[in-house]
Amino acid sequence: MMTSFQSRIFSFLTILAIFGFSAGKTYAQREVLYEQYLQNPMAINPAFTGVRETFNMTAMFRRKWFTIPNSPTSQTFAADGTFGNGKFGVGFQALNDQTSYFTTTAFSASFAYHLAISDTWKLALGGQGGINLLPVFDVGSSLNSNNRALGSVGIGAWLRSENLYLGVSKPELLSQSFGQQQIATYYRRPLYVMVGGSYDLADDVKLLPNLLLVQEKDYKLRVDVGGRVWFNEKVGVGATYRTGGGYSYGGSNINYLQLSAEVMVGRNVRLGYFYSTKQIEQFNATSSEPKGIHELMLKFVPNPNGFQKY
Repeated sequence: MMTSFQSRIFSFLTILAIFGFSAGKTYAQREVLYEQYLQNPMAINPAFTGVRETFNMTAMFRRKWFTIPNSPTSQTFAADGTFGNGKFGVGFQALNDQTSYFTTTAFSASFAYHLAISDTWKLALGGQGGINLLPVFDVGSSLNSNNRALGSVGIGAWLRSENLYLGVSKPELLSQSFGQQQIATYYRRPLYVMVGGSYDLADDVKLLPNLLLVQEKDYKLRVDVGGRVWFNEKVGVGATYRTGGGYSYGGSNINYLQLSAEVMVGRNVRLGYFYSTKQIEQFNATSSEPKGIHELMLKFVPNPNGFQKY
């Protein structure tokens, strides 16, 4: 039975999921959602759907300047759970982003099948489908564009034990036509390889290292490396150094640092703050404006089955 506080959290997340993602003119793709892979691995790998074996909801609020009213913001929402005695996972994700030069709106649903391949290892195979709402310039038009819903399809695999995991995925398989718009090269179709684990440094100190490799055709290999440390499964801090790979920022690759702080509020609620020294999806940032960006996270688990590492 949920408490009144937990019920309010549940209502907030439900309202955010239904009403927080209004569609507007869109142009770029889902870099914001992809970059939240530590808070939500399902963002880059649909096979993660249901890995935690209980229903989860995660809301992320992203803002460039907290002190300036109506400054660029974005919201993301993800939810997933299992059925069939944990053999099947289903999930949903939504994005409304206004922090990049163009607004992005995207929705997707995912499904995963979980198979025990030994006493200690499980393999999940997953797929996802959805839409990206983009203004596509038609041939012969000037500055006018037509909002068009372009399909999105992705696949992934997730191999895990109690203390290790390996994920391989391609969250975007389709090649799209963008008419004459110049930003067509930024429609990302990356291959992700994610490796990590969990190690007890002491009775009440847990280390969660992570490594991400990203490869795109005709671009340099991207490598992210970092980790988080949890104390008594109540407070967590972390840092990840992320390389830009194929992304260009002012004529150079986007290399940046993300710092994180998280705290458990009871058994059901996790709050988090994340600061990135640069925002990877900003294509046209000027030298005078801030390069960093702030993110707030609210995670709600109605019926937790223990401490969630990932």
